[in-house]
Amino acid sequence: MKGIAVGIVLAIAGLILWLTTKEVETPIVSLHKAGLILAIIGGAEALFALLGLGKKANK
Repeated sequence: MKGIAVGIVLAIAGLILWLTTKEVETPIVSLHKAGLILAIIGGAEALFALLGLGKKANK
C-alpha cells in the first residue's frame, strides 16, 4: 500500500508542476519538464505497486 500512495503523491505533484510552471525559467532545469518526468515516475511506481499486490494475491 505504501508504494501505491507514494506513486500517487509523486504523480499529483508532478502534474501540478507540469501544469503550473510552463512560463517559469530556472537556470539549471526546466520545472515544466521535471514535473512531467515526476508524474511519469509516480504513475509507474503506483502501477508496479499494484502489480506487486496482484502477484501476492494470486499466491
